[in-house]
Amino acid sequence: MHTVKNRPWLYVVLILPVIIVLGIYLPLASRLPELIATHWSSTYPDEFTRTEIFVPMVIGLSIVGSLIGLSSLAQTRRPALLLTLLFVGSLLSWTTAGVFIGSVIPTALAETPQTAVIGIWMLPMAACTLLALSPLWISGVYQSYSKQQQAQRQARMSEAQGNTALVPQGTGLPENVEFSETMKAPWWLWMLGLVVAGIGIFALIDSYNRSGQANWTATIISLVVCLIVCPLVLGLCRIRVSITEQRTKVTSALFGFPLRTIKPEEIESVTSTEIDPMAWGGWGWRFFPGGSAVVLRRYEGLAFELKNSSRFAVTIPNSHEGAEQLNAIMRKNGS
Repeated sequence: MHTVKNRPWLYVVLILPVIIVLGIYLPLASRLPELIATHWSSTYPDEFTRTEIFVPMVIGLSIVGSLIGLSSLAQTRRPALLLTLLFVGSLLSWTTAGVFIGSVIPTALAETPQTAVIGIWMLPMAACTLLALSPLWISGVYQSYSKQQQAQRQARMSEAQGNTALVPQGTGLPENVEFSETMKAPWWLWMLGLVVAGIGIFALIDSYNRSGQANWTATIISLVVCLIVCPLVLGLCRIRVSITEQRTKVTSALFGFPLRTIKPEEIESVTSTEIDPMAWGGWGWRFFPGGSAVVLRRYEGLAFELKNSSRFAVTIPNSHEGAEQLNAIMRKNGS
């Protein structure tokens, strides 16, 4: 049986989209025209929906999503079903609220639906989509369920290999010697970084060549892609893991920016194991309920269980040596 944590906060997060939709609609109801702008191809909308259809549909979907999310909290003995219903319900209600914000407010502020400009209202739309994931973190079920599945999988692997030790108990590296290894990403991740760079540069040039009119939204998005997204993607194409008595540090081997730093006193346990991307949120720098990971491919790596009940994993060669050294440091600090 999996315990659902922070139930009061879950109730708030699941009901809040309905409150947002009604809180926006009621004061703006008298200002809404017969049509509401619901899709933008560039600056101005190109698709519209009748208000008498759009508003009831959005209110209904947000309520249905909230009810699905709330009903999931009764499934404590079936964690997979709980997580599925919680995610679907939260995603439906919060995404609907985001669409409502990005459609109704620009329409109400414009002289006509055809002149509505979405502009800055894209930001709360994106924020609503991200908030849809928050119930998975708040409930704590994903953390315990994922940890249980990983432990069962590791036990089956150990049993098949005829041993129970996850990490060979050899001498490992001397404690005063820094363990340092690098890991390269597969070719497709390099290509993805180059494609992102190309898209950002093209969009930036295009935004300045539009008939003398500055498209500031496109320009800002292009700069974010070029200066933030592209370096992040390419920076993950080669990572370095270094272990000393003071900390375990994961950094980009290309640009040097830090990805994760863990002190020995924060570690509950660490093992060398096969890192399956699908069990750790996917490929790249991943964040998921109850932890994070830097996974470049299905490969050996270090799996951390931290004292704050979160988890972390990183793919790296010779991970058994790193695990041995970390366990030696932890034994020394604990003595």
